[in-house]
Amino acid sequence: MAVSRWHSAVEPPDQPAPQLNAATHRSRVALERVLADPDDADAYKALVVVYDEMAPGWTEWVQVQPWYTASVTAGMRHARPVSWLLEVGCGTGQATAVLSGLGPHVVATDVNASMLRGAPALPRTSYVQADVRRMPFATGRVQLLVALNGVPHVPEFRRIVAPGGQILWCTSFADGTPLYVSPDRFADMLGPDWTAEAGHAGHGDWVLATAPD
Repeated sequence: MAVSRWHSAVEPPDQPAPQLNAATHRSRVALERVLADPDDADAYKALVVVYDEMAPGWTEWVQVQPWYTASVTAGMRHARPVSWLLEVGCGTGQATAVLSGLGPHVVATDVNASMLRGAPALPRTSYVQADVRRMPFATGRVQLLVALNGVPHVPEFRRIVAPGGQILWCTSFADGTPLYVSPDRFADMLGPDWTAEAGHAGHGDWVLATAPD
């Protein structure tokens, strides 16, 4: 299932995206292994190591990336209203702050305790250390799942997202993002029973996928 509708780009940047050597980045190599085999435990461990190493300087680096969360803001304009949402791979809370500011309660999760220690206290926000492969939610409980530069585990997402629920998958720098899954690829991973729309914002992109009822 490919994206059926592309929205007009928003927040066009007037500066180039950072050059992160995404195609050969350690996290891209590990991510591709995960996408090929969602049960590749060693690949997930490699990702944990990479982001543990980057955690001490993560917030400082992101602060000088003015369009880092633009895709989250843009994609959320098309998501259905919910009373609470789940964020996976929250890091030190950049997208979390955007989501919290929109009103719903946010349950923000990350596998790396080192990242969570750098996340800010925010209204209507709870932080939980959790592995994307084993989310602490009952089947069909989540109405909206959001990620910015995340690592997907489609079998678990399909389990926890409610019938008619949605997943908003965002990147900061499109294919220049080390952890990158294109909108069309992400939609295909979910399967033909889902529908999807997408767009570009800042240097990044987003895809909003809706589960069957």
